[in-house]
Amino acid sequence: MRAVERKFRRTGYAGTSVDDIAKAGGLGRGSLYAAFGDKNTLYLETLSAYCDRNEAGWAAVLDGPDDTALERLRAYLVKSARFVHEDPDGLGCMVTGFVVEGVDHDPRAEARVRQALASIGRSLTECVRAAQRHGDLDPEADAAEVAHLLMAVNRGMEVMARAGLDTAALDRVCDHAFQGLPLTARARSLWVPRSAATP
Repeated sequence: MRAVERKFRRTGYAGTSVDDIAKAGGLGRGSLYAAFGDKNTLYLETLSAYCDRNEAGWAAVLDGPDDTALERLRAYLVKSARFVHEDPDGLGCMVTGFVVEGVDHDPRAEARVRQALASIGRSLTECVRAAQRHGDLDPEADAAEVAHLLMAVNRGMEVMARAGLDTAALDRVCDHAFQGLPLTARARSLWVPRSAATP
């Protein structure tokens, strides 16, 4: 299934044929249809499995005590900047791919993508609130709006990485985005740009 998932991530739903799927999964057409019914059902299954891992992965990055919440928000951006370049095939997120591709899918796939984005948004919002409680982010800032900003930067950096923007440039984007957060004076005084600390 992971090989099929990577094929969908590489060429998208519309650009992936049943023969491509059968080859990636090591199955004949007959076996493929017997196991999954059709291409759409297989896509939904691989997308759902990917979303499960993605949600759990970001929750693990963002969950923790208040005193390290700001570091975890920064880690979210740093990992976002590295996501495509650290993949051996330079593949992006399947969720982003679904949204950007913009083809007609089963409504269940659209619902699963919305669920994944909402889940990551909740994890981010809770981490923002933790940073606010610790005095690193302005307590008057809307935590959900800050989370949405971070998600937008995350998705944008992924698209730019796939378009060829290198890691050093992405690190600078990460720094500018982080500096644009509603940091408190204390947090801002302690902040060191990642790009400045990287030779």
